[in-house]
Amino acid sequence: MESLIDSIGGLLNGLFALASGGFDSVNQVTGLIIALIAALMMGGWRGLGGSALGAVILDRLIMMLRPMLDGGSMVLPDIMTLSFWMTCLALFLGYAIAIAIFFFIKTLLTGRAFRSRRYAH
Repeated sequence: MESLIDSIGGLLNGLFALASGGFDSVNQVTGLIIALIAALMMGGWRGLGGSALGAVILDRLIMMLRPMLDGGSMVLPDIMTLSFWMTCLALFLGYAIAIAIFFFIKTLLTGRAFRSRRYAH
């Protein structure tokens, strides 16, 4: 039982480290702008996963096309490596954190944070 708890603790530590690394990557100007736009477009908390996934795709597209703006050639990512997918997972967790923070601030400013929804039947 103790080894199971240690294994779960190791898994959680790895996820927290991955999320921290992803949040550090998102905490750049481009990443913050992407997260802010995604939070403004998000309609509710249920859209957090989709918004984070869209932000990761947009981030990878920008990183792929950025060398072209400097006069270079387009750099295609090596999607067959584990490091690419771990980077995408870290970015997903980082964007989910950043978008959640921005969306929470948006709901506080618009007054929709604690208001209950009323459904017309």
